[in-house]
Amino acid sequence: MYPISYEADFNPEPNRWTTFFRLILAIPWFVVALFWGLLFVFTHFIAWIAIVILGRYPQWLYDFNSGVVRFGLRTGSWLYLLTDAWPPFGLSDDSSYPVRINVPPPAASQSRLKALFRLVLALPVLVLVSYVTNFAAQTIAFGAWLTIVFRGYMPEWIFTALVECRRFETRVFGYAAFLTDDYPPIGLERAKPAPPAAAPAPESPPPAAA
Repeated sequence: MYPISYEADFNPEPNRWTTFFRLILAIPWFVVALFWGLLFVFTHFIAWIAIVILGRYPQWLYDFNSGVVRFGLRTGSWLYLLTDAWPPFGLSDDSSYPVRINVPPPAASQSRLKALFRLVLALPVLVLVSYVTNFAAQTIAFGAWLTIVFRGYMPEWIFTALVECRRFETRVFGYAAFLTDDYPPIGLERAKPAPPAAAPAPESPPPAAA
């Protein structure tokens, strides 16, 4: 499994009114996202320098940058109607929130070479997110908005499609932020089937009586 994961709880009957005014309600989050984004420009560059020179991600930088990624994905998920719960303005993890971005602890060491060329390596998947996944998510979210506002429910297949889009974006953004050296896989990630249990060895018959 990919080290950075995305989870979202399905809500079949979202609120029609907060869905209808979602873009207007999101204005405070847009302002906070601008603030965190400006800081992230500097901390992302510092993290790049630190990994290239030291070969590891300083803990405080890792916590902040992963928090900015988490904030952006939680807010984007709320904006794309995956949840009605107001997203936190902070950066810390919240296991009670319906959308969860699970990030592992920083690795003891990371590849200096992969970090040095990270933006070049990430360019194909960043283009895919910007021009394919994002367009697909916007189109699907518009369909979800129409269905919720006029019919009062979220179709499960639409929810699943949006989750897959956000899951791929989570991997790409985590990789671009140096949170892992593993290249994000393209497509659905299926769980590997568990190996069959070994059959118990037959019991040996009791010795015959003399």
